This record gives sequence, structure tokens and C-alpha cells, in this order.
Amino acid sequence: MINQKRLNPVMRSLISLAQGFLVAIALIWVFNIIELFKGGDAWLGLMYLLIMLFFASSITYVKLKNKDPKLWFDGSEKWRNLLFSFQGVVLGFWMFDIATTIYSIDITGLAIELNPLGWPLGILGALVYYAPILCFSYVLLFKIKERISFYAAILLTIVTLGMGSMNLLAGVQNFQLFVDTAFLPAGVRYELLALIFAVNLMVLLALRKMVPQLKPDVKFSK
Repeated sequence: MINQKRLNPVMRSLISLAQGFLVAIALIWVFNIIELFKGGDAWLGLMYLLIMLFFASSITYVKLKNKDPKLWFDGSEKWRNLLFSFQGVVLGFWMFDIATTIYSIDITGLAIELNPLGWPLGILGALVYYAPILCFSYVLLFKIKERISFYAAILLTIVTLGMGSMNLLAGVQNFQLFVDTAFLPAGVRYELLALIFAVNLMVLLALRKMVPQLKPDVKFSK
């Protein structure tokens, strides 16, 4: 496990951003599995489940091997990193919207882009908003570090989550088209699932040899 106390503020903020992004992707992935099992191709749902287990088992193994003591942060630092991680959550929602839109428009041809800019220029509309907001949030949380800037960042994050929720809703609607039309061909079902399962097993065996038992590091006090 990376000792965040030894990282500069930029790296710590990037880690928080990545953690928020991964949480959003994990929640979306669980939703996808449920929808595929409930109303789509169950074989695709099983494939999605095995892919999720591939990442979940790897992360769990590394966590269990980590024996570093719990790192302590002052309250302000902890809340600033947590708040910034929501920017990663919103980016995850946006990426879900983009991926499902590509399937709906470019692959199936059954949907159209409602944004006046059309497709794929419609992506720029969200990018023009998210990119400056991401930079502004970083400045408010990690550069100014005043109480008023923290409160401003909270308000900005709430607004951004509202924007991200619209991307999430659009992605959910697009994914329903995937549920209705996508299927795993019978000729490759068992082979593909066996391949994913074999990759899962090989990665775990590789991690067992490559990831050393991490020893306790120096403790940090408040």
C-alpha cells in the first residue's frame, strides 16, 4: 500500500480522484450485472461478474498482504481528500455515459445524440464543464486551504454531483439498449468464460509470488 504521508499533495489528490473513480465504476458494474441477469443475456451477466471478481480478488489480496499500520491524517486533510474523490465519482459517471453512447449510436445505430453539438462533439459540452471544475476544486481544497474555500468546494461538489447524476441517468438509459440487444454467441460462451476464469487464477498466483509481505512502517500520530 502506498504510504500517502510520503507523497506530495498532487499525488495524494490524484489517488483520491482515482479512488472515487473506481468506486463509481464498481457501483455501475454491479448495476450492469444485475440488469443483465434480470432482463438481458445471463451469459453476459456471468462474464461481467467474472471480470469484476478478477479486479476484486486482486485488490483484496493486495489489501490482505498489506500489514502497514493505519495512517492517521488530521481532520482537514482527510475531509479534503474525501471531498476531492467525489470529482472522480463524477468522472466515472461521465465515462459510463460516453461508453454506452458509443454503443447506442456507433455500434447499434438505434439512438441519436440529443445534444445540439451532435455526436461525438457532444462530449465536449461536459468536458468544458468538468475540466475547469476539477482544477478549481483542486485549488480550493489543496492550494488555498481556508475554511471559506472548503465550504465553497462543498457547494461546488454538490453542483458537480448534480451534473454527474444526469450523465449517470443517460448512461443507464443507454445501457438498457445494450441489455435489450447484446448477447454472447453460443459458440464462444464456455471458451470465453473459461479464459476469464483462467486469467483470474493466473493473476492471483502471480500476485502471490510478486507481492511481498509488507512489513509495518513507522506510525504516524495526529
